[in-house]
Amino acid sequence: MKNHFRLAIAVSLLIPAAAFADVPALEHLVETNRTVCETKPAQHCIDAGWAFADTNRDGVLDLGEIQRLRRLTEHWAMTKGKSLPPRQQGSILMGLMLVDSAGLPTLFANYDLNGDGRLTQAELFADVKLDNRPLPWILADRDAVDLQATRVKLGALGPLLDGMMARR
Repeated sequence: MKNHFRLAIAVSLLIPAAAFADVPALEHLVETNRTVCETKPAQHCIDAGWAFADTNRDGVLDLGEIQRLRRLTEHWAMTKGKSLPPRQQGSILMGLMLVDSAGLPTLFANYDLNGDGRLTQAELFADVKLDNRPLPWILADRDAVDLQATRVKLGALGPLLDGMMARR
């Protein structure tokens, strides 16, 4: 169950009105990459999500692509996500509320380390020590995530990270 929550967070970091039409595509991504994300080295999961999110295929994500991903994730959670256990549904919706509360443009700017308006994988995961473990395992490892840097990027909502990590 915790792996589904971690996978949902990972997907929401990578994937976050045409989006509704893409719900089946997101469902396909989740279903076909569930095992990859739960068992393969993190980079495999990241690459699959990145390829899905990078709609213009330029290798980076712009704010529009991230906003599309946010809308798509919400539509998916409201439709396909209903088949998940209530705790997982709640975790996904809590993640969406966190993003909305912080403000997606603000979060994007905080992760866009060089300020070029484009997000690279290196920027998104700058505070995560990626290794050969599956991504959900890495994200749950306090030693693999620079929590202080992540708190700063979350702004006023940074203290909520402590509560989320304590629940694990």
